[in-house]
Amino acid sequence: MKFPWICGAAFLTLALSGCAFSEHDHAVHDHTAESHAHDHEVEGHNHDHEHDREATRSENEAEHVDEPGVIVLDDHQAESLGLTYESAAVGPFSSIVRTGGAIETAPGDRSTVTATVSGIVSFGGRRLTEGTRVAKGTSFLILGSSGMVEGNYPQQLADARAELAKAEADFRRAESLAGNRVVSGAELESARLAMDVARRRVAVLSENATKGGKSIVAPLGGYITSLLVGEGDYVAAGQPLAEISANRNLVLRADVPQRHLVRTDETRTANFTTPYDGKTYDLSDLDGRLIGSGRTVAAGSPTIPIRFEFENRGDLTPGTVVEVFLKGAPRENILTVPLSALTEEQGAYYLYVRISPGHYRKIPVRTGTSDGERIEILSGLKPGEEVVATGPYFVRLAGLSTAIPHGHSH
Repeated sequence: MKFPWICGAAFLTLALSGCAFSEHDHAVHDHTAESHAHDHEVEGHNHDHEHDREATRSENEAEHVDEPGVIVLDDHQAESLGLTYESAAVGPFSSIVRTGGAIETAPGDRSTVTATVSGIVSFGGRRLTEGTRVAKGTSFLILGSSGMVEGNYPQQLADARAELAKAEADFRRAESLAGNRVVSGAELESARLAMDVARRRVAVLSENATKGGKSIVAPLGGYITSLLVGEGDYVAAGQPLAEISANRNLVLRADVPQRHLVRTDETRTANFTTPYDGKTYDLSDLDGRLIGSGRTVAAGSPTIPIRFEFENRGDLTPGTVVEVFLKGAPRENILTVPLSALTEEQGAYYLYVRISPGHYRKIPVRTGTSDGERIEILSGLKPGEEVVATGPYFVRLAGLSTAIPHGHSH
């Protein structure tokens, strides 16, 4: 990467050449100048005006170069490096409590899958693990019980079907005899009831039946967050098998230190930052809402939980530990800049202000609170000044590369 000090060196060479030329005795060259002027008049050119325009343009470009602390970075290079700018302005800014927290599964957005029959667990050739995606209504486990003395599901289904066949035959016989008053009405209704019960039993046992066992289907689409059994395990009816989360909605839990207890009533919303990519999310952009705030402190706990529910519009995963910025009532007339505009050197904070196209100045500032996206500037910056919003690091490098003394060498 080539920085503007190369351009600055070229400019300095031209300037030195100009100085050296100005020290010559121009009188010696009067005859040459007169000759050139005569030629120009003949040709109809007026280079004096062009020279004046070039001089004016050079003076404008060099307006800030000799000022102390000015950093030069050509606008074309700045654009290629992705620099953006923002004019400092005051506006509303919410009070912030910075703390830690985590992302949790939302209530009603997860389900525990239990065994409907006893049997031996089979994954059916699939490689199931936590994080595996499953679709609603599809089979992801099989409970086999063929050959078992107790809880033999295929045998239970066969017995139920045989009982249904007998019940249907008994009802048809009773129905035919009822017309001749051989069978009473009560006996006919009893036969009808036995047949209905047998049909319901077969329907229940037949649901998701497979050869040698019964399939366990996902009650909702999502991801397996907890797999509680392994291939070949024996489970009894009613035993938990897995937990599935749809991940449509999530919960942000903020662990608020006890010293900020009085400020929890002011909390309206929050931002949070994920550690693996440094991305900040605003709950107001995710239809977030406050769903609960702890009013008591558990024994031995230094924090109080506050929870928000929001839509998962990205790839956020329950269990992720995050940095949380709780936002209270907004304050007016607060000067803020993007957090990306701030640089830090040995514990001090700086901004880079563009004072003219291609020219920047590094200014120290005193900061206040941050909401994870913007930061409050308490002093050092004036409203209306244009700060480098993204890419201040490149301006800093340009300042280091141009930090050479100015001077002429004749």
